[in-house]
Amino acid sequence: MSRVQLRLFALIALSLLVTACSDPEPIRLGFIAGLSGANAYFGVAARNGTQLAVEQHHADTTKPVRSVQLIIRDDELSPEQGKKMLAQLLEQRVHAVIGPMTSNVAMALAPMATEAGVLLMGGPVSTYLLNSRDDQFFRTIGSNNEPARLMAAYLRQQHDVVRVSLIVDNRNKAYTDSWAGHFNTRLAELGGSIVQNTAFDSSTAPDYAQVASQALEQNTQAVMLITSALDAALLINQLRQQQDSLVIAAAEWAGSGKLIELGGNAVENVIVAQYINMQDTSPAFSAFRDAFTKRFGEAPGFPAMTAYNATRVVLQGLGEQRDEESLKQTLLRLRQFEGVQRAIEFDAYGDTNIPTYITYIRNGQYLYAD
Repeated sequence: MSRVQLRLFALIALSLLVTACSDPEPIRLGFIAGLSGANAYFGVAARNGTQLAVEQHHADTTKPVRSVQLIIRDDELSPEQGKKMLAQLLEQRVHAVIGPMTSNVAMALAPMATEAGVLLMGGPVSTYLLNSRDDQFFRTIGSNNEPARLMAAYLRQQHDVVRVSLIVDNRNKAYTDSWAGHFNTRLAELGGSIVQNTAFDSSTAPDYAQVASQALEQNTQAVMLITSALDAALLINQLRQQQDSLVIAAAEWAGSGKLIELGGNAVENVIVAQYINMQDTSPAFSAFRDAFTKRFGEAPGFPAMTAYNATRVVLQGLGEQRDEESLKQTLLRLRQFEGVQRAIEFDAYGDTNIPTYITYIRNGQYLYAD
């Protein structure tokens, strides 16, 4: 063998050795949420949940882990802006995307992610319109048919409410229409009815006093708010001024952890659907709550927990992904994942179910109804 051939073989061997010893390619993980504007707290809480999951992934010394490059984008709660942000992430060849955090944006992004073959792991997105689709959209919470129906039954059976007025935010129409539809169906099954449906758009500086007045026009017994926590707090304040003894309830969108802070005394006795059990004393939830509180200086709400769960599912899936297997195929093969409060089990479409809790606010705290 000539010296030239020996040198060539030596260079090839050295190249293979360097390749074998080099660090694996970092995971490029996209994140999309509304991070600006009046309702930014929702997306910020979710971002913090994702960030905590990534930091804990990097700190795990029990097994080899790939580093994660978290690429964050602000969808401004706009479907069109969301499309632009997702396009940017796809150009950067992300392995998966956590988000978005609202149903309206998710409806716009799911087809785009599916066409690109990139998994979109939604945060607290619960519109029923995304159920049972063979696409790239997955989520770690159930759709909003269960909380809507549960709330209708609770108001009818526990508060003897027959006449209900709805206030809905059309800015997140994919969520609010879905929620209102299931609520109305269940209420009618139990002999109740919707006597007023008042819609507004939170992006257009609505007159909350006027919205509240419209909701009370038909001698209603209860007002059901299908809005964010900020809008719920502003509307509750106006409703209390106009009719102090009114039964007021809010969908789980408002139960983000900020409703009590934003609403103060006005939100006392308000009934709120929840995806999170803050009274959970399990080791897993206690560890998550303590770690989040230490890292960000506040207790986590359901946007943070949902994004944390979603991120951990994606990172586990990428860690166990086989050659020639898409991330979607990996998640459907594994099916079941450990969540903070309960196991997350996907069906064939990447949908799952989790319990809903009915709570009420008393002395500045959420208490859980029996």
